[in-house]
Amino acid sequence: MLKKILQSYNLTVIRSYSLTVLFIFSTLHISAQKQQHEYSIYLGGGYAAYIFQKPVIKPDSKGFVLDGGVGFTGFFGQNWGIHTGAGFGFFNVINEVKKLQFITPDLEDCEGYLYNLHTSLNNYSETHKTLFVSIPLMLQYQTKMQPISHYQKDKRAGFYAMAGAKALLMVQNKYTAEVTSIYNAAYYTGFDNWITSQPSMGLGSFKGNFADGKMKFNILAMFAFEAGFKWQLAKNLFLYTGAYFDLGLYDYTKKHRIPYNNFTTQQDLSELQLLEFSKRMNLIAGGVKVRFAFTGSKSRKNNCCR
Repeated sequence: MLKKILQSYNLTVIRSYSLTVLFIFSTLHISAQKQQHEYSIYLGGGYAAYIFQKPVIKPDSKGFVLDGGVGFTGFFGQNWGIHTGAGFGFFNVINEVKKLQFITPDLEDCEGYLYNLHTSLNNYSETHKTLFVSIPLMLQYQTKMQPISHYQKDKRAGFYAMAGAKALLMVQNKYTAEVTSIYNAAYYTGFDNWITSQPSMGLGSFKGNFADGKMKFNILAMFAFEAGFKWQLAKNLFLYTGAYFDLGLYDYTKKHRIPYNNFTTQQDLSELQLLEFSKRMNLIAGGVKVRFAFTGSKSRKNNCCR
């Protein structure tokens, strides 16, 4: 009886020991193949513009963006990691609207007759020049790559993709607003008659104006996506080549805009600011990005680049 108990006990101990050893070896194996954390420097650039929601008239938007900085990617698995860092950049975007038209009703002339004032602000444009600091926080996925050895000199590449959020700290945000000309015409409803040129009443075509301004420091949250190829250049050196797309999640200029129907005379244009010609506009940016990354320490013998 005692012998059976001892045998049963020994069998239990052996099983427990075997499972413990197996667990330790499994842990060591996973640890040995864990992707090394990466430090990186990058440079990117491309197209930038605003997309508009419910504009008064279809506007045109175009520009460019450039940025560069440093990054860190901490891997928690063979294919997954968290990427963050800091960068410094600049974007220049021009918005243009050919004509902003509106009516101011029931105005009274010097003789007491009522008329509706039809106003056109011609060739409105605004230029945004912004210096920013970008801070990304993104989830990175990458496919498995074979390691480079002394006997394998051919370059190895794998696919990678990153998605997450990015904060743009707008440290300097300047703008220029311009209206090339203003045109006024009076319609007398009681007489069914138009007066299109009478400078003393402010009717006719007049030269416009421009103004420079600066918005306060602001933070813009953006959705960020990037994808491309990862190349292993050396044992601890990698090259990322990819394309990216960023989308602003809200309109950071909204608080700085005023209604365009405030400007009915040439004198009013002396107070020109950013005009509110759409319900909302969101910044978008897309282009190419090149990143050099290094692990900062020698890879383990069995480590594979993912």
